[in-house]
Amino acid sequence: MNKVHAAAIDLGATSGRVIVGTWSDDGLELTEVHRFPNAFHRLNDNDYWDIASLFSQVRKGLAEAKRLFPNLASCGVDTWGVDHVLLDKAGRLTFPMHAYRDQRTEPLRKRLIDSGDDRKLYDWTGLPPINYNTALQLGETLAAFPQLKEMAARVLLLPDYFNYLLSGQMCNEVSIASTGQLLDLHGVSFSEQTLEYFGIPQGWFEGPAKAGMKLGKVRGIEGLEDVETILVPGHDTSCAFEAIPKTGNDIFISAGTWLLTGGLTAQPAQGEAAYKLGVSNERDGLGGYRPNKILLGLWLLEQLASKLPNKPKSGAEWDAVTDQAADLPAPKVLIDCTDELLFNPEDMKAAIDENLRRQGGTPPENLAQYMRLICDSLARSVANTVKQFGEMTGEHFDNIAIVGGGSKNQLLCQRIADASSLPVTSYNLEGTSVGNIGYQLLGLGVIENLDVYRAKIAQGINKHVYRPAGLS
Repeated sequence: MNKVHAAAIDLGATSGRVIVGTWSDDGLELTEVHRFPNAFHRLNDNDYWDIASLFSQVRKGLAEAKRLFPNLASCGVDTWGVDHVLLDKAGRLTFPMHAYRDQRTEPLRKRLIDSGDDRKLYDWTGLPPINYNTALQLGETLAAFPQLKEMAARVLLLPDYFNYLLSGQMCNEVSIASTGQLLDLHGVSFSEQTLEYFGIPQGWFEGPAKAGMKLGKVRGIEGLEDVETILVPGHDTSCAFEAIPKTGNDIFISAGTWLLTGGLTAQPAQGEAAYKLGVSNERDGLGGYRPNKILLGLWLLEQLASKLPNKPKSGAEWDAVTDQAADLPAPKVLIDCTDELLFNPEDMKAAIDENLRRQGGTPPENLAQYMRLICDSLARSVANTVKQFGEMTGEHFDNIAIVGGGSKNQLLCQRIADASSLPVTSYNLEGTSVGNIGYQLLGLGVIENLDVYRAKIAQGINKHVYRPAGLS
């Protein structure tokens, strides 16, 4: 087999990177060619992404990928969920791109819950009324700016938009569409009832399309005219989940800014138990169900550390803090991770401290103590969710499989194992990029199916098993 090079454009809420995967008889080799920070910005009490700057980094990363790998065959884009652009018929932006942590939708969310319509929407879409859902964002936008119905012609979520900028083709992909409370729970189509409920024009969306198709050659970047743009699962978590090896009766965690806990199933999670748990029935790249619970994640630590004067500046410095935290006693009072005030506070340290005081706790004194507190609190949140998933499905999970940046945090993994009384298998796997590249290879016709791809990937994965305290 000749080597095939594919560039995964993986954009997260706090950082982005371009990683080239080289596929051969030996398996998959990854090379990170470009990494850059990302953040939203506040203007007049609202939060926005700098989308032009973000795309300039994508262009820079692709140019570097082509320089290092002259035979680069393709590229594919995945990002965080729900955020989107509105375009006119010519493809021009008609509205600024809000960031999902903007609180402008909170009054609408509360009205949905107070009226009981949140349950109706859940039965239609299989997603709970989280304030960042694309449906709620568009509902708020149209209520504030009704003239947009005349100005805008299409809605593209962020990976869809970047695919359009790269290939010239507008396409709504299924996994990213599923993050926004937009799809019908049954089948693979946009929910007409939901769009009508929020006053969203039906013509703003098409499809959605399943991942693995060619969109067209890259345009507008010198030297990349022969590179195919492939439609991959636009949601980074979908890419990550599909890269995880399937062994036994696992429940999966994609750990990063968020902790998304769940699995891949043939049927959606629905009914009263799923509604009360707040399960989000998101989709994989082929439209299959990926029910999961979205939990606060390492955003707590990221935001807290960003305000500290002596924030660790390297991986080694962070590892030292983690080691210090592991040697500390367990906190007597944990953070309530369901507290909405932790979603996007001006000062994360102050928000965490107040959260503890309300429960009779005492705030930590240094970063290591905060690290221990956050890891223990997140671990309890995960353990509770795993237990509730088991009760909802009637399944007994025998392992927690974890990928993503948080899987490298040994303290977090061990505390999840201790809190859940289940082994935690951490895979040394760039899950999002691996899943992204797998769909590119599928679109290029290099592999027959993803099962073959995953089986070969699994042969070379390093993993570490964390066992609950007291168990060998």
